[in-house]
Amino acid sequence: MAHSLLQVALFLFLIALAHMLKRIRLFTEREGATLSKITLNITLPAAIVASFNTFKLDYSLLVLIFYGILANVVMMTLSYFSMRKESNGLKGYALLCGSTYNVGNFSFPFVQALFGAPALVAASLFDLGNALMTTGFTYSLASTTAGGSKPNTKDLLKKLFTSVPFITYLVMISLSFANLTLPRFLQDWMQTIGKANPIIAMLMIGFMLDIRFQQGWIKKSVVLLIIRYGLATVFAYYFLKHTQFNQVIRVTLALAVFSPISTSSVAFTEKISDQGKLASFTSSLSVMISVLSYFILAPLLS
Repeated sequence: MAHSLLQVALFLFLIALAHMLKRIRLFTEREGATLSKITLNITLPAAIVASFNTFKLDYSLLVLIFYGILANVVMMTLSYFSMRKESNGLKGYALLCGSTYNVGNFSFPFVQALFGAPALVAASLFDLGNALMTTGFTYSLASTTAGGSKPNTKDLLKKLFTSVPFITYLVMISLSFANLTLPRFLQDWMQTIGKANPIIAMLMIGFMLDIRFQQGWIKKSVVLLIIRYGLATVFAYYFLKHTQFNQVIRVTLALAVFSPISTSSVAFTEKISDQGKLASFTSSLSVMISVLSYFILAPLLS
């Protein structure tokens, strides 16, 4: 427990440090965007590759993909219901920001540092289902609801298959099915690069954290966040008490559902409606709540 508390405290320090350096204008959100690209295209894929190569995949874990999809569907349904009397733009905002998880940039660094390869593989499988919803079905449904042009299949597939982490998931799962592993030197390289992921991801979160709001945003954000984290508590209890996975997998799933809103959802909301700034505000609040949740839960569950 002491090790977990210190690890989470380190991550909180990195987020606070990056945010403070941005506030004194030594860095800007532009650096956060750069770190995001580094994480998504280099360090995160490397960490995924290293984890799959050091952990023998149990095919019963493929059900975690379904859990990622199901969690999104439940959150999306309740979030839409909460905004059913609002404008179409707000309904689209509810669909995108009431569901979706930022597992890759947020949960991965924590579970990677606390529990190692088995946890990262479990989080990857959950995030595969989450990614299918975020970039595919949820985005399409929100766009249609908000009155924008509905993305066609080619557009949705392009977003999925130009995502380096998503492609990495598919490649590594395929290699596991074929009982193939990467050459030893390549595994070592990926492991070394992947070790940088937690630090870069935490600095990125600190740089991009931004709380600016209008008075009318608070109620709408609070409604969605109550739904998100209320359901997260229910999902976490289910994973911890009613699944037969080992302790590391169950704890990883419990932490994953406390992840903040996907950054893609903010970009999609801005694209399909006039609620982009509200989505950014809600996302920043969700990051703060998730940080606090991890600070409390990680030491207790590990």
